[in-house]
Amino acid sequence: MSGWLSACTVGPNYHRPAVLVPQAFRAPNPLPAPQASSLADLKWWGVFRDENLQDLIRAALAANYDLRDAVVRVDEARANLSVTRSNQFPQVGASGSVNLSRDSSQTTVRSAHTSVN
Repeated sequence: MSGWLSACTVGPNYHRPAVLVPQAFRAPNPLPAPQASSLADLKWWGVFRDENLQDLIRAALAANYDLRDAVVRVDEARANLSVTRSNQFPQVGASGSVNLSRDSSQTTVRSAHTSVN
């Protein structure tokens, strides 16, 4: 057991090494010109300079049916959500009916029925 514990101790002659620590941990603002331009800052389609590839990318973005289908599905989901949420609100309804009947003595009997929900 003492062998395990002695492995974790530091000897009496240990001296901490000198480490150079920078004064600031952040990049200067604004960055110097060579560091300011980054591949991540460019538009991804502008990185490739081939005109044929540019035409293909433009055609793909213009005819992207997957994206259009996704937008339609999102709109459908929003519509279904509003229909589902409509059950949470009070319901209002009205109905009415009128019955006219004549008997053999040519007397008109009128009855009316209305209901409001």
